[in-house]
Amino acid sequence: MLITLLMAPGCGQPDETLTDGILVTFDVSGETYKIFISNETTIEQVLAVQRGESQATIPNGRILRGAVSYNEPWNWHIDTEDIEMAEMTIELYDGRPSLVEADIDYWVDTVQRFAPWAATIIEVQDLR
Repeated sequence: MLITLLMAPGCGQPDETLTDGILVTFDVSGETYKIFISNETTIEQVLAVQRGESQATIPNGRILRGAVSYNEPWNWHIDTEDIEMAEMTIELYDGRPSLVEADIDYWVDTVQRFAPWAATIIEVQDLR
């Protein structure tokens, strides 16, 4: 399956075609964000969570600057390869997507990872 996602006008990023991975939508305390995951190990971790076979429910990924169409309205995204599902992470990585948005430089340059403890998977699109 192939899905093409278009950027909103004025976002300054090219159109994207997502293949060879999964697009996961997470809810964090009423806010949503999405991660495109191409790392096969993490894909299997996400699917295990979805099947109720894993307690590793926290997405722990490296934050990158830049808006991508699938993660609107945020001006940041998670590295498609540097992502894992964890049972626990340090508190420094915890937060809501709007907290990251409010200080992207701090999160990218200092914290470097986003792992919201309250994240729940609300949708998985398999684009492999």
